Order: sequence, then structure tokens, then C-alpha cells
Amino acid sequence: MGTDKDIAKAYQALWNNRTLPASTLEEAEKAIDLELLDQRTHPRLRKTPEEKFALAVQRIVDSRLQPIEKYELVELHTKRLQFLREERGEQL
Repeated sequence: MGTDKDIAKAYQALWNNRTLPASTLEEAEKAIDLELLDQRTHPRLRKTPEEKFALAVQRIVDSRLQPIEKYELVELHTKRLQFLREERGEQL
């Protein structure tokens, strides 16, 4: 498994056109939360966290990252989705 910085760097690699302050795991987690909550989209056009999760996993799978990096990013996205669901009081 990679270090926290390796995971953050792999997350940054998914977004070539976007500058992300994701040099630490905590910053990457915040960016993933924003991504899953679709915060960069107008409220009327937002997708559910589950839809955004599916899109994120597809982006990760289609990326040129190493298989271990892909696994770690999918695992991190899964953990963040679970955290957001628990925060909203939803059952898994």
C-alpha cells in the first residue's frame, strides 16, 4: 500500500485540468467529499452521491494509474461515501 501522499498524488493525477490542493490525505478526502456531493455543480443539476461514486470509480478504472493506486482510490472513495451517508444519517 502507498503512503498518504502517494494516494493524494494519485487522486490529483485523475484531474489533469484542475488544480487541487490535495497534497495530503486529508485534503484529498475533502476534495473527494466535494466530488461525491457534486458541490461544483449547480444545485438543480446535481447528481446523487451514489451516481457520483459510480462516475468516480469509472474514472479511476479508465485512468492510467497503477492497479494498486486504482484499488486504493476506489477504497478511499468507498470510505468517504460511507462517511457521508453516516453523516446524513442514512443506512448503508
